Amino acid sequence: MTDSDLYQQRVLEHQRAPRHYGALAAPTHRADGENALCGDHLHYDVRLADGRIAALAFTAQACAITTAAASMLAVLASGLDAAGLAQLEARFAAFLRGEAEADPTLGDLVALGELRRYPARRQCALLPFATLRAALAGASTATTAKDSA
Repeated sequence: MTDSDLYQQRVLEHQRAPRHYGALAAPTHRADGENALCGDHLHYDVRLADGRIAALAFTAQACAITTAAASMLAVLASGLDAAGLAQLEARFAAFLRGEAEADPTLGDLVALGELRRYPARRQCALLPFATLRAALAGASTATTAKDSA
């Protein structure tokens, strides 16, 4: 299976049947994310316990990449604190920029490695991180319009 095949298969799988999709009862934190360049809108509800993500859910009106990345991140984020999320985001961003190899801790996010060839689309894959990071920080909004991978 080529990287392109893996990308298409995993992205479509997560886009068609996103994990942790919907609303979360009694969230302690929430944030809305927007990628103004392509019109993606993302919302995360998060419940923290002892500073760690105990539960989360998201909704999206977004492209397949953003929806799939949000689903992939939701699978990995349980149990992370803000520092753990930041470390995961740094590894993923370095991977997207071609500065690091695939890391097993990235889970299905490695399928987005195809975005190394499409720098403009990296913001779509990073919007879920920016939005979840904002939620954990108590911010109500996030954007990737100025971020670069």
